[in-house]
Parts: sequence; structure tokens; C-alpha cells
Amino acid sequence: MISSKIRLFVYLSVFWMSIGAGYSQVWHPVSSNVTFKIKMLGAEVIGKLSGFQGTIHFDPEHLAQSVIYGSVEAQTIDTDNSLRNRHLKEKEGFFEVAKYPTITMKSLKIEANGESFVGTFALTMKGITKNIRLPFSFINEGENAIFKGSTTINRRDWQVGGGTIGMSDNVEVSIVLNVKK
Repeated sequence: MISSKIRLFVYLSVFWMSIGAGYSQVWHPVSSNVTFKIKMLGAEVIGKLSGFQGTIHFDPEHLAQSVIYGSVEAQTIDTDNSLRNRHLKEKEGFFEVAKYPTITMKSLKIEANGESFVGTFALTMKGITKNIRLPFSFINEGENAIFKGSTTINRRDWQVGGGTIGMSDNVEVSIVLNVKK
């Protein structure tokens, strides 16, 4: 119930901020690809999260008015290994999806970086919010567009995985969003 109230508050906040964002363009997510890579005992583990939902008000010409908010359901984590998936979802010290069902990102600032952009986002996992920088590109194709970005985060900042022996602290996260006006 509290999670629903928090989600409603975030959506309403984004809505009210977007009213003042008269110059930003509204983009609607059509499909998404949220993936992560981490080394475990030297081997690369690749996973994905699905069920992206978001609100995107973005215009490269009016970055100060741009706001990007997105969420995925932690329950959708998939590494193509059912035993590992269950461990990641349920084991204390990992994602604990029953207690923390949603992972969210909200832009705090978006800046131009040559032909691309860098966003400062508040990333919330397991009830912990930390700021991250996410370089991304925006490919505008008229009524459709693509956002592509990737960054590296430290899993320990969100208390994921604890002191698991052989697990890298660094996790590469990549996001591709196909959107339309």
C-alpha cells in the first residue's frame, strides 16, 4: 500500500513539473531493453529487467524543462538461470522483491554533451536512493525516437549482494527505450 502511495506521489510530481515544461516534448514508451552485466568468479553474468513504465518529457532544445522518470518491477529480473533468478529475487541481501518490488529512476538534471547527453538521476533500489550519472544518446526519427544509455554502478551502494565472494562490485547497466510522440 505504501509503495502505491509513493508511486502515485512520484507520478503526480512528474505531472505537475511537466505542466511548467511547456517546451518539452512528451514521449511514450513503446518498448524497452534494460540489461545488466556483472562478473561472478571471473565469468560474466548477463541479466535483464522488463516491464518498463515511464513518463518522458524531453526536448534537446529545452533541457531545463526535460524530465525523465522510469520504473521496472524487480520481480522481472532474468539471468536465464531459474535457480539464480530465485536467489536474486528472494535471498536476503539481494533484491528481496517481496519487500522492494520496484526499481525507479528520476532525472534531476540533463545536460548536453556534444551530440549526446548526460543525465543525473536518482536511482532507487531496495528503498535506497543514490544519484548516478547516465550518459545517453537520443535519436529522433520524427514521431519515433530512441534513447540509449549505459553506466556503471556499485551494487554495494544499494546493499545488493553483500560481501558475496567472487562477485564484482561494479555492475554495467544499459537502457534502450523506443518511444513515440
